[in-house]
Amino acid sequence: MLTIRDGSSRPRAVHDDEGFDWSKYIQEDDKRALIADVKERMKEEILKEKTYRERCIVDYRIEEMQQESEEAKSYRRWDKKRECYINRKGEPVVYPRKVVYNDVLAVIPLFGEYYSNVEKYKDYVKKLDKIIRNVMTASLRQRDEKRMKKNVEILVD
Repeated sequence: MLTIRDGSSRPRAVHDDEGFDWSKYIQEDDKRALIADVKERMKEEILKEKTYRERCIVDYRIEEMQQESEEAKSYRRWDKKRECYINRKGEPVVYPRKVVYNDVLAVIPLFGEYYSNVEKYKDYVKKLDKIIRNVMTASLRQRDEKRMKKNVEILVD
C-alpha cells in the first residue's frame, strides 16, 4: 500500500509488501520526499513469533543461572557492596524465581536473525550474552533503585 499526502503535510510512503513495485506510482523526476512509517511491534507480538528453540534457550539460561546461584551460595560468594551472590566471574546472580521469563524471551533473537548477526558482527555473541544477563538480573537493579529512592526520601525528611 502506498500513501502519498500532498499539500501542507509532508508526503510519505507506507508499504507493507517488500516485493511491491513502487516505480508504477512514483516517477523518477518526482521531487517529493517519501518517508516510511515504522511500526513499533508490541511485546506480545514479539513473544508470539518465538519458537520452541528460543523457549528452550530461555529455559537453559534460567537453569544455568540457578546452578550459578546454588554454587555461589555453597561457596559463600556474597558481595557486600551489591548485597547479592556472585558467580566465579564476579557477575551477580539471582534466584530463578526472580527472573521474568517473558522479558528474557523477548531479547532472544530468532534463529535466522541470530546467525545472520553472528556472520556480520564478530562480537555479537558476547554482546547478546551480556544483554541476556542484564535482563535476567533486572530484579537486582530494581531493588537497588527502590533502596536509593527510599534513602533519598529519608535524607530529605
